[in-house]
Amino acid sequence: MVLLLVGVLGLGVAGFVLVRLRIQVRALGERAERVARRVEALPPDLSRVFGNEDRHVISVELLNLFELAHRETWVARPLSMLTPRLLRDVIHRRVVGRVRENLTAAGVEADVRLHRVR
Repeated sequence: MVLLLVGVLGLGVAGFVLVRLRIQVRALGERAERVARRVEALPPDLSRVFGNEDRHVISVELLNLFELAHRETWVARPLSMLTPRLLRDVIHRRVVGRVRENLTAAGVEADVRLHRVR
């Protein structure tokens, strides 16, 4: 009976410590985001790709993705209902290709990449 009581007490303490650690991790994450915004640092997913050097990155978010797709092909409307993620990926790749071509035509040397932000 004593061992059972000690075990339950140990689980309770472990649970309490786990909850406190999660709260601390969340607070540190929020603090890190605030600091990163103040120093205009890259988000963690982009800093893994580009590093933490002093460089400028231009970010583009496509806001009318499905309109672009509907303009491109008649298949886009039914495809957007069945597989919207696949359609998004196809349109993103096409837009990246066009941006690359336009920058090259303008004489700009650029590393054009597509990043998925979660």
